[in-house]
Amino acid sequence: MSKQKTVLFLRKYGYWLALGVSLAILAVIITLSVTLRTTPVVNIPDDDVPVNNDPIEFLAPVSAVNVTKDYSNSALQYSATLKQWEAHKAIDFAATEGTEVYAVMDGTITEVSYSYLMGNTVKLDVGDGLIVVYSSLANDVPVKVGDKVEKGSVIGKVGTTAKSEVSDGPHLHLETWLNEVNVDPNLYLDLGEK
Repeated sequence: MSKQKTVLFLRKYGYWLALGVSLAILAVIITLSVTLRTTPVVNIPDDDVPVNNDPIEFLAPVSAVNVTKDYSNSALQYSATLKQWEAHKAIDFAATEGTEVYAVMDGTITEVSYSYLMGNTVKLDVGDGLIVVYSSLANDVPVKVGDKVEKGSVIGKVGTTAKSEVSDGPHLHLETWLNEVNVDPNLYLDLGEK
């Protein structure tokens, strides 16, 4: 085929030729990605290994349950302190200042800290990626990082140290985190009528 005929052919059919080549390359890429994809490894437990399917049930963190702000992931609640509407990803338990705060499960203390907004805070690792966070605790927290505590052990007292919620009075601010994602503590608490 002469050079002039080749140029005419490419002008007339070049677009379709390029589209066909592109589709063929795309088909090869898809085929290779499907055939070379690794199959995920699924570990099936042996019949001899016991599996715990019991639901986790927390002890109430304070003796007298008085929920003043419940968990809300999307429904907005008014913060008198901050003078704004916001999601409240915790449960606030009102109690007299100095009321004992209990470990909701057996676990290990992984953090004892203070922040201006949340006050004195204790983090309790109860296993399986579940962390319980207690905030607005009074000063003189009796536990330290590394302590192993049993369900019902005193880990602090109700205070007013959370400056972001100071208008709410003395209370315990309780959060739960599962695999680093904030989740509703009500999934683990049976508080009956709040």
